[in-house]
Amino acid sequence: MIIILLSSLADVQAQQIIPSSKLTIQGRAFPESPDFHRIDTAKHTNLPLTVKRLYTHAAGLFVTFRTNSTKLSIDWETVDAALGNNSTPIMSRGFDAYIKEPDGWRFAGVARPNLKKAESSYTIVENMEKTEKEFLLYFPLYKELRSFQLHIDEEADFSPTVQQFHKKIIVYGSSIVHGASASRPGLAYPAKISRSMHADVINMGVSGNARMEIAVAQMINDIPDVDLIVMDCVPNCSPEQVTERTFAFVQELRKAHPQTPILMMESIIRQIGNYNLEWKKKRQEQNVNFRTEYDRLLAAGYKNLFYLPADHLLGDDYEGTIDGTHPTDVGFERMVKIIQPEIEKILNFRSKIGEK
Repeated sequence: MIIILLSSLADVQAQQIIPSSKLTIQGRAFPESPDFHRIDTAKHTNLPLTVKRLYTHAAGLFVTFRTNSTKLSIDWETVDAALGNNSTPIMSRGFDAYIKEPDGWRFAGVARPNLKKAESSYTIVENMEKTEKEFLLYFPLYKELRSFQLHIDEEADFSPTVQQFHKKIIVYGSSIVHGASASRPGLAYPAKISRSMHADVINMGVSGNARMEIAVAQMINDIPDVDLIVMDCVPNCSPEQVTERTFAFVQELRKAHPQTPILMMESIIRQIGNYNLEWKKKRQEQNVNFRTEYDRLLAAGYKNLFYLPADHLLGDDYEGTIDGTHPTDVGFERMVKIIQPEIEKILNFRSKIGEK
């Protein structure tokens, strides 16, 4: 017994602890946001209370670093251990790691949370070659992250890194933007587009609460150097709210982003409406009203507005969601195959205009 305890103690001592303070949090709209929050909720006082709470979630935030450690482990704490009934624990409360290869980021492992306690410990990946590798570590999507620290080999080198992006894209939207129901954080569609395009894609999803309040547009207006704003917020608005708020929301955005292209996305076709006639009717009215407001904005002289119909976003086999609304990993992959080319086309268009 004594030998076993001494051996365990030696294993613990043979680790180097890297506190989160040594790392630069990326994926943020505002670098000065406190803790692991997406925005400073004390600064943006006019936001609805639920929206403020949701922006304490760490969705889309990540760190990058280099190390030649053969093992990467993590200790962390979230605000609580509760889980949604349509989400995985890893997506909601866990971490997701990638390693950079010549052709892009490759999945390396996950940190699985403790299902009963807010505090968790997990080894993300081990038995690696002792060569330097650059890691990307995504934070939990659906929880406020309280703290974390990394564990690497005792003698391993470690250096934080910061990704240099040429484009910044803001994605404002519903639980689908927020990440429900990806299996792990890196498979939410903003994260997938970010890795694929090597763009700074800021996840501004607020589950169930993307209702185009003017205060949200004013908060987005405080974000500097934005190359594209994506509005994927129709799913959370009633058809009446779509009519009442869309024009005013875009009008407010134009006060600080007069030339920034805005991509206006229809609500996905909710598969829950295959047989539920009320859901089907609501979705149809949402999108008809959104298109009407888009046309009204164009008629009023607003430029650089782009429109994306939702007809095929989840595919056509009715098997792209977990619950008839929220995409699975398959659903998110299908969304990316339509959304990303549209984004690339818009940004290339902007680049050509800038050259003239």
